[in-house]
Amino acid sequence: MYKRLTSHHNLVLIDHWRNLLESEGIPCELRNRLLGAAAGELPVHDCEPQLWVAEHNLSRAKRLLARIEAAPTQPDWQCACGEQLEGSFSECWACGASAPLGEGRHKEERDGDVHDDPEFVA
Repeated sequence: MYKRLTSHHNLVLIDHWRNLLESEGIPCELRNRLLGAAAGELPVHDCEPQLWVAEHNLSRAKRLLARIEAAPTQPDWQCACGEQLEGSFSECWACGASAPLGEGRHKEERDGDVHDDPEFVA
């Protein structure tokens, strides 16, 4: 039996969470993908995309989702070519240079190495 884990008005975010959970071995169902057009005729919260997981995976999924949401954001940075980039980018879109190793950045994030940490998500 599946239980609702969460809902959000942003379908892209819900789909991202689904991908992250499934990469951790938690099968998910994405419901109400197209129901947003009915908002107003139906209660808005009932029309939001919803992420559902099997009941036996619910507590693990909640913990993983909480960790994902609590993850620190990377600071914005300026490339040597002068381009200003948001912290979520590990490479410059103008010249392709990697973000500098600095506060909050780890070598594995830049080099694309496989993480050995079993708790690592995404």
